[in-house]
Amino acid sequence: MGLLLFIFITACVDRDNDLSQAPEEDLIKLSGTSLFNWQDAYLTISTNQPVNLISADYAPLKYDKHMVLSYTIDDVPITAYSRAFAIINKHFVDYIQNFHVGFKHTTGIMPEKTLGYTDGCGTEIRFPLGLAIWATNSNSVISDIMGYRVPGTTYPYLVWKDVIPIIDFGGDIYFHDINLRYVKDGNLDSIRAGFDYAQARTTERIGRKIKTLVVPGGDKKYYQAASVYNPITIISDQGGTDVIYPKTQTTDLHKRYMTRSYFDKDEKIADYFDQIKTNYESDNPSWFQFFNHGASLTFMELLRRINDTYGKDGTDNIWFATIDEVYEYYHFKANYSIQKTIEGNKATFRIEAAPDYKLPEECTYHRDFTLLVTGLESMNGVTLTFGPNVYGYSYKYRPEDKTLMINLNCNPSLLERAQRYTDIYKDSPSDESKTDALYFINQLSPERRTSFLNSIN
Repeated sequence: MGLLLFIFITACVDRDNDLSQAPEEDLIKLSGTSLFNWQDAYLTISTNQPVNLISADYAPLKYDKHMVLSYTIDDVPITAYSRAFAIINKHFVDYIQNFHVGFKHTTGIMPEKTLGYTDGCGTEIRFPLGLAIWATNSNSVISDIMGYRVPGTTYPYLVWKDVIPIIDFGGDIYFHDINLRYVKDGNLDSIRAGFDYAQARTTERIGRKIKTLVVPGGDKKYYQAASVYNPITIISDQGGTDVIYPKTQTTDLHKRYMTRSYFDKDEKIADYFDQIKTNYESDNPSWFQFFNHGASLTFMELLRRINDTYGKDGTDNIWFATIDEVYEYYHFKANYSIQKTIEGNKATFRIEAAPDYKLPEECTYHRDFTLLVTGLESMNGVTLTFGPNVYGYSYKYRPEDKTLMINLNCNPSLLERAQRYTDIYKDSPSDESKTDALYFINQLSPERRTSFLNSIN
């Protein structure tokens, strides 16, 4: 049945729109920052309380949450954009399923709300999507699946420009199937050459490097090839053997072979939610990864239930993150110590970064973290200042345990996205585009926010 469906879908694709018939469109480059100045990413606490008693450490989970969830969509179905991305971000959901970036809407539905959680201090974070992509794959009809130049309403796959907004809103892309010519002989060096080819193509089109492998179809040769391939830092597989418990995780996750659960049937949403619930109700829940090969409107009910129960409209006690984001946070915790300096009544905290092959700077896309500061009896007379490379921050003092939780966002891309989506709103004003712009603006520090707010109000 699956093969017949695949043949039917690809037979409907017009060869005249394939990559040989039109010039390749220039796309926004989402490259990482290779020369980030960590010395300018600092927090200074000024107080009349004894500064020698103040200390800071990473929260066990980002935003000091209880459980981490990750959702990956494999094999580049357009529903990752037309259904999952649209529903999570309260974008119009067109009844045309194969709805690509740039299409004009016809008829459809508008979701009631966004789906996500908060950073623990009131700032909204929407559920991000992980995409296990086919960067270089082809089939008998299409010579470059993601490079298809002019996709129409019969084209069922993501193309590169569909991926950009998914990444902008916190998503990430992963290695998955590579071009068949690199795997047909089963040679591990050939598979690694296929990774190189996929990396080069991805960098060429959107300027971004990949560091995670999602093993396709449980093929252990991919795992074996990746285990000694430096650019791949972490591996996820339905047959993975590693389970981690983030609350007690003290080492990094380099080359860990993570397990994940296959959530592929709409009629089993209640069962899937119960699996998540059981994990959540543990005192020390594991990192829960789930995946499928497409996002139906029915399956989105699972994400709504997660939002309403454990997200911003429920207990707000989950960290919903991509594999990359989780990997980076635990790399920071294990390898980037927090240095404290004292000058008079001021204590300054800096991250002592040491980028290496486990996390190169240009592959660091989630340079944001949560610090728990202790040693302050109250916030009376306390002033916080931040370095110029802290683009966004939020904080909350918890009198019950005398802990100051501080979220620091040191991603230069946050400023870029705030500008890009503000420009989109100004070019095409609508409630949807304004909400998108405000989503990024509200993550900025108050002093950076003002000029953006003035320009759209």
